[in-house]
Amino acid sequence: MSKEYEFAGDAMDRINKLSSGYLLPPDACNSYMVAFKLLKQFEDDLHIHVHLENNIVYPRALLLK
Repeated sequence: MSKEYEFAGDAMDRINKLSSGYLLPPDACNSYMVAFKLLKQFEDDLHIHVHLENNIVYPRALLLK
């Protein structure tokens, strides 16, 4: 899982940087706004998912051994 999380995190970091932190251009259309909003939400959700799995689920699973 670590490699998948690293790959996804690196990809989202790159998208974030390329989009200047999801900064909309002044002439952005609705589709552009929705796309950036969803990308930001996905990145936030990914960070939460990785945190929960790495810091809560995995350590508890180790205790079940």
